[in-house]
Formats: sequence, C-alpha cells, structure tokens
Amino acid sequence: MKKIAIFLLILIAIICTISYIYLNYKFDLNNAAKENSKFEMYIDKEVRGSELATIINKMVDSNEKNETQKDEEGKYINNDENSINIDIKFIDDDIIINAEKIYDNGINRFLTNYRKITFKCNEVQYHTKTGKIKYMQFEQITT
Repeated sequence: MKKIAIFLLILIAIICTISYIYLNYKFDLNNAAKENSKFEMYIDKEVRGSELATIINKMVDSNEKNETQKDEEGKYINNDENSINIDIKFIDDDIIINAEKIYDNGINRFLTNYRKITFKCNEVQYHTKTGKIKYMQFEQITT
C-alpha cells in the first residue's frame, strides 16, 4: 500500500512539474508575442518620419521599462533578453544613425526635418533566448 501511495505522489509531482514548465513556456511565448506586436507591424511597411518618431519613443520606453543599460556612447546594450536597438539609414548623407542619438538630440528636431519623409523597415533581428525583437533598421526611401 505504501509503495502505491509513494508511486502516485511521484507521478503527481512529475505531472505538476511538466505542467508548470509548459505553462511557463506558454506565458513566455505569449509575452514575447505581445512585446513584438508593438514593433512587428512596421516590418516591410513604409512609415512617415512622424510615425518613426513614435517607434523611437516606444523603443526608449521599452528599454527604460526593462532597465536596459547604456554604453559610454549612450546606446542601449544588448542584454540577450529584452533590449531593442533601432538604426536609421539616411540616404541624404549616406549614414546610419542610432535611434538613441536622435532621441537624445530631440525628437522635435527630427520631426522638423523628417516628418513627411518615408522610411521602411528592411531588417529585423530577434533575441535567440526569448524570441523578442532585438534590432530593427529603417531606411529612408524618399527625400
């Protein structure tokens, strides 16, 4: 009788452990999908500079909420979990500028010059550990 009770307790413990792992995995997957939905809607889509300013603000807000550290240049450091970086390639000067630099110099200044200019997201990378977006590159397509 004791052997059967011990066997059932072990079986219940195994089932509970597997259930916990599965539910935790599903939660993480749904959380990543929710976080990614804020940015994935812009993949391969043309957006105006005013909308790109909103995306930059979302990126900064996400990194600040996740307490992502910055390097000495003020760029968010990849933490392999939930950091996100955005680069913007300008065809006017043929340069790539990090979104944090635009944010630090003032979104209003960016909007003054690029509000009606069209950009397109042409590159996206994901964190391998969490599946969340870690990098996006937008390219200016009109002048």
